[in-house]
Amino acid sequence: MGAIAYIFGYVLKLFFNIFGNYGWAVILFSLVVKGIMVPFTIKQQKNMKKTQELQPKLQALQEKYKDDQQKMSEEYKKFMAENHYNPFGGCLTMILQFVFLIGVFYVVSRPITYMEKLSLDEVNENLSNAIVTEDFSGDKEQYTAFVDKAVIDLSGDKMFQNATKDISKLEENYNEKAYLAYYKMSNRYYEIKVLKHMYSEGQLDFFTINLADITMQEYKNIKLWVFPILTVIFYYLSLWMVSRKQKKAPKMKDADGNEVQMPNMMGMNIMMPLLSGWISISVPQGMALYWFINGFLQVIIQLITDKFIKKDDKNATNSSNNQVVIEAKDVKVENENGEDVANKDDNNSTTNDPIEPEKKPKNNQNKNNSGKNKNSSKKKKK
Repeated sequence: MGAIAYIFGYVLKLFFNIFGNYGWAVILFSLVVKGIMVPFTIKQQKNMKKTQELQPKLQALQEKYKDDQQKMSEEYKKFMAENHYNPFGGCLTMILQFVFLIGVFYVVSRPITYMEKLSLDEVNENLSNAIVTEDFSGDKEQYTAFVDKAVIDLSGDKMFQNATKDISKLEENYNEKAYLAYYKMSNRYYEIKVLKHMYSEGQLDFFTINLADITMQEYKNIKLWVFPILTVIFYYLSLWMVSRKQKKAPKMKDADGNEVQMPNMMGMNIMMPLLSGWISISVPQGMALYWFINGFLQVIIQLITDKFIKKDDKNATNSSNNQVVIEAKDVKVENENGEDVANKDDNNSTTNDPIEPEKKPKNNQNKNNSGKNKNSSKKKKK
């Protein structure tokens, strides 16, 4: 995961150098990541739709060979090959989405490590300067006195012991190194604090929102609620669009022909957007911005994939209409006497209408009857 995070960090840093603004760099980075995922997403949607279309046929196959598992397995493989269908075709997309999401989270939450690629000493130096500037109003002596006292007070703390287990007490500036190690372990987004100190306000501000701020820590700032709220809205829209298509899909049935009750998606459609919103208020605004842009692009991509799928369906429909062939030998039409007149070899017949053969015997019968009636009347006259 670290290798992907370093690649993403390089791309994000490149965009930052071009625009000089962290917000626009995050947006362009989001577009690139989503652009890479578009072909996989389209393939996943097509695979999902094909699954829904083939489901009734698969159920019929299972019902037909429910007592012969070996035959069922053979017919199942044959069915999959004939329809060029892989039930696990969408798994790759899901895996890539998860990998990309984790990689992006690493980059945005730890920009100093993956974006700026500073060494440990450089990170400690910048973190120390950021703490002195923000928490001690630039008073270095006050900071040093605080660190010396904190190291003594925290000596029995388990987290402090875990953070300093690789630091020797004989090292130069041990107290500061030990305190900074503890500070980094107890403050998850300490790199954002360093980034805020390294960059100017104009480079981190995006429409007056500082991308280093965290909504949960500064919840009274109304502006910091913009991205989380937009995230909830667009993630709800994307899930709603997916669930709407599932409602139109063919109903699944069990082996007895009873309709299978599908799980209610309403709960997920509400919980997942709310979870995304919760994450957005818990992380720096840079990550919240990415989360919002990701949800917005997801809706756009959903519209694009729907358009591609509808186009494929239209082409498939036209193709099937042009290739419909009905063979007469497969059609059985019986007359009043129970004879198969559709398949009867009649060299004198030139019509394809199965009704005509039924009319001819009636006409012949009427002629014979009329002939008999005439002969009988002549005999009577004689």
